Amino acid sequence: MNWFLVAIMSLVYQGGEKDMFIWSTPTFETLEECTTFVQTRPADIYLTLKNEFPNDSLDRLLCVERERLKRFIEAMPSNGQGA
Repeated sequence: MNWFLVAIMSLVYQGGEKDMFIWSTPTFETLEECTTFVQTRPADIYLTLKNEFPNDSLDRLLCVERERLKRFIEAMPSNGQGA
């Protein structure tokens, strides 16, 4: 089973949307690997998010299993913008 680290940002746009960032690397074999990465690499996570979203702050970090993440992305309405 693969797990992905997902960041949900704080800024709320019109319609209630928020930015999110999904790390494609690294991926994790277990939930424990993902949570250990979050606990041991906070500076790397913070810098990545500041580079991607300089005017936003982190709301939450989630470790999400591949199939659940896939269903979530497929259910998202397409707004015609690139991610």
